[in-house]
Amino acid sequence: MVPSMLFMRKIFYFLHILFLLGMASHTKAQIDTDRVLIIGRNALYFEDYVLAISYFNKVIRVKPYLAEPYYLRAFAKYSLDDLKGAEKDMNKAISINPFHASFYRFRGDIRSKFGSYEASLVDYAKGLELSPQDEGIFFNRGLVYMNTKEYQKSVDDFTAVLKIDNAQYGAYINRAIAKLHLNDTIGAVRDMDEAIEVNPLVADAYRFSAIIYYETNDFDKALDRINEAIALNRRDAGYYMLRGVIRYQMDNLMGTMSDFDQVIELDPKNTMAYANRGILRVEVGDVNNAIDDFSRVLALNPGDLLTLFNRSLLYIKVGQYREAISDLNLIVDRYPDYPDAYMARAQAYSGLNNNVAAGRDYNMAYKLEQDQRKKGEKQQKGKEGNKPKETRSEKDDDISNHDKIAVLDDFGIEETEVEEIDNLRGKIQNRNIIIDLESVYGLTFFSVDSLVNRTRYFKPEVTQFNQRKKFGRPLVFSNREAETDGTKSLEYFSTIKDIGSELQQTPDDNELRFIRAILYGVVLNYTSAINEYDFIVENTRDNGLALFAYFNRAYVRYKMVEMMQTFDEEELPSSLISKPLTSSLNKDQKNKEDEIIKKRLDYELIERDLQKVLELDPDYEFAYYNLGIVQCIRKDYEGAITNFDKAIELNPFFAEAYFNRGLTRIYLKQDELGTLDLSKAGELGMYKAYNVIKRYGMQRVIKDENNEQ
Repeated sequence: MVPSMLFMRKIFYFLHILFLLGMASHTKAQIDTDRVLIIGRNALYFEDYVLAISYFNKVIRVKPYLAEPYYLRAFAKYSLDDLKGAEKDMNKAISINPFHASFYRFRGDIRSKFGSYEASLVDYAKGLELSPQDEGIFFNRGLVYMNTKEYQKSVDDFTAVLKIDNAQYGAYINRAIAKLHLNDTIGAVRDMDEAIEVNPLVADAYRFSAIIYYETNDFDKALDRINEAIALNRRDAGYYMLRGVIRYQMDNLMGTMSDFDQVIELDPKNTMAYANRGILRVEVGDVNNAIDDFSRVLALNPGDLLTLFNRSLLYIKVGQYREAISDLNLIVDRYPDYPDAYMARAQAYSGLNNNVAAGRDYNMAYKLEQDQRKKGEKQQKGKEGNKPKETRSEKDDDISNHDKIAVLDDFGIEETEVEEIDNLRGKIQNRNIIIDLESVYGLTFFSVDSLVNRTRYFKPEVTQFNQRKKFGRPLVFSNREAETDGTKSLEYFSTIKDIGSELQQTPDDNELRFIRAILYGVVLNYTSAINEYDFIVENTRDNGLALFAYFNRAYVRYKMVEMMQTFDEEELPSSLISKPLTSSLNKDQKNKEDEIIKKRLDYELIERDLQKVLELDPDYEFAYYNLGIVQCIRKDYEGAITNFDKAIELNPFFAEAYFNRGLTRIYLKQDELGTLDLSKAGELGMYKAYNVIKRYGMQRVIKDENNEQ
């Protein structure tokens, strides 16, 4: 009886220990998840958005029922201009926790940024239901009302902000702008004064105040305000541009010139500053330097026809008639009904003693002038009383305004893109990259990965191959095979030679042949690599190894095609032409050049090998992925999308498949679907997707539509 009781106690003790271990394990997982979330927050703080997303992904995979990681990941995507991806994450966060006002506020912010103002207003209203005193929602909704030109509602919302917190100087500034649109100049001035009183160290408050005084033609007060702004911030080119325009209205041409010089010093690519300085130099008779300024504008922006016309007039003044005619030809093509262009070109032709051409242009100018007078279109440009000098907006393309100083639209400040030094940190979407499909996958021992914190791709057959340790490196899937230098090539050639010696002893060792085939491919001896894969396919009884051979033979053939496309036919290396690549299909092409390319660069055999892979393993996602790329190249885009679909179905973490499908969909004008695919690719670590989203994704389309409106 006693031994039995002792035995039962031991069992109970053992189960109790297991229970405690289980609890400890659960607690540790909880702590780890919290820690990963904190690390992700820190990455957000340091603007390392791609890294932050990778950490939030880890939390979401372990605890998909938490709303916070979706919210934080949405913020990271928003910072990378992946607005549709951010909206999708916020939809998920709200579905998990629909009682969080800040979630609705942020989703409203996202939707307002890509122009979905009605949806954003619905979100802000829901947020205010949950939190009626949320000043942030009132503030952001006020901005949306300004975008929808509902200025009174905007004033009401900023007033609500100030009732909650009367120290919000931003609310005073924005309310002043809204009041200005409502022609409440006195109220706008009062609000700007309040903003400055609340925080006298905010340079933008003085700038906006200067704009209001400028709009009311009170140039003295406008100058005082912009001087205060410059005293607080001497590195903002926009401030000097505004002061230059104000001084121009006050006939202080030297001060204006000095300000435009300062703009150019701070922003050497500011075309508006060069154009304005050129016009100013014309007024003071500095013709040669004015030509130089106009030429700089045209070097930076060849499509600026107003500046081109100004330069042509100066060329005539200095006797460079041929250059003037060259410029004026472009003006006449773009503005065929503008009489001054014909008149100027007639003067240039006269300077070259081409009286026939000059007479023709004089007659055309006279005819157009008479037509415009009959229609009442000709307007007098004379100054009346003390009216301010006329200016034009920066985007004004009315050729008759060519000689007017330009000002920024609404005196806004253009957003500049700051070049980042770190490869992955900050706003990577602003970088200039080459956009192309992600390349095909193959099996190799020499991989250079392209993703951040990638979920590694595994196949049981590959794991089993590596367990046999036939080679000093693991076999991996890669679409970035490392390039070889001279030293490495010698090492690989030596290994190829050693494997050849071993194969003389064991000629049926197809795994060794497979290793040698990969090495042949790395040293660009594609013909020998294909010969090895041919031998394996014909002689092996191992379906796994046969699958490897078919898959990599397609991979090598694809690389062979790429290599051949970089050479002329007579320059092809012997290792590329010793064995025909393609079948005899497609011989009757009309274009001889296309026929040669088809004969040598046909993708038929690549597709056949990949189809054979799928016969051996219908769940081989890399074969579907590679087929999708081949079909894109052959312009079968719908077929490509179908194959990318299948690859993603088999591997939901296949970043390159999302990326390629996204590019294909955008090419087919399926912008929303394409943007969501690119968002997923970026989420999985393919950071260049964010650059594509900004340049070609859905928010770019919406932004263009808003600009047109």
